[in-house]
Amino acid sequence: MRSGALIELKRGGPRRFFLVHDGEGETLIYLNLARRLPDDLAVLAIEPRQIAGVPLAHATIEEMAAFHIEEVRKNQPHGPYLLGGLCAGGVIAYEMAVQLIRAGETVTLLALLETATPKALERPRRILEQRLSRFKQAIASANKNDLAPVKRAGMIIVKSSKKIVGALLWEILRRSKQWGVSVRFRLLREVLKRGLTWPRFVPELSVRQIYDSAHLRYVPKPLSSASVILVRAQTGEGDDAPYRSVYADATFGWRSLAPHLTVIDVDGGHSTMLEERFVDSLAKALLPHLQQSAEPVERSL
Repeated sequence: MRSGALIELKRGGPRRFFLVHDGEGETLIYLNLARRLPDDLAVLAIEPRQIAGVPLAHATIEEMAAFHIEEVRKNQPHGPYLLGGLCAGGVIAYEMAVQLIRAGETVTLLALLETATPKALERPRRILEQRLSRFKQAIASANKNDLAPVKRAGMIIVKSSKKIVGALLWEILRRSKQWGVSVRFRLLREVLKRGLTWPRFVPELSVRQIYDSAHLRYVPKPLSSASVILVRAQTGEGDDAPYRSVYADATFGWRSLAPHLTVIDVDGGHSTMLEERFVDSLAKALLPHLQQSAEPVERSL
């Protein structure tokens, strides 16, 4: 069932668990988890605000959080609140908790699923190591060929050159795309500020591009009065690589902001931990924390 930006993933009551969309604007990713949570807990997902040509109509994390709070309060006017989200959703949920507590409300649980702060430091040499690994694979592949040493050396040089040129072209393309996104994001800020419509002749930004641009400018405030759970995935490769293999800090930057931080590890990768094959591990890990926060809430009229 849908109500404004809220989607009911699982009926229950009287408590409600609000999960914020991820960096692609998706909310159905939480459906497998919702089905495994207690009967007394309703699970609702929050979708991004959209306008014509703009799939995420906010230019700051603070504005995203404020909009989501308005939607949440239509369903649950007062706390205690249970909030969470994967990756981008976790960052927005964190800012929601900051704003709710500042307004005098109570947040008894904030679940950050594979979520990092904007200033979290990546592991040094990670990208270099990935490129060296591919370079070594290319050399190993050439050495397997039954060729004369001179021909084999020539093949290695050719493959190595292709890898180097490919890496340079990739870097040029990446920076070019970043510049294009930056220009359009500045346009987006003016469009939203002036209440205009997105120009038809300008390519639209994706949810990910808008969120990432806002994330770079976000400075989270300390959160000392909420129970914060950081969920870390343990396995996965490529886009599904767990953040513990990406960031140097084991808490992805949250320990300095949330002194009451609890870290739990679950099966699966960055996003696959929500899939059917791994989600039981996540649900089991969250259950004790959801039970601890079992307090009555005020029903909406």
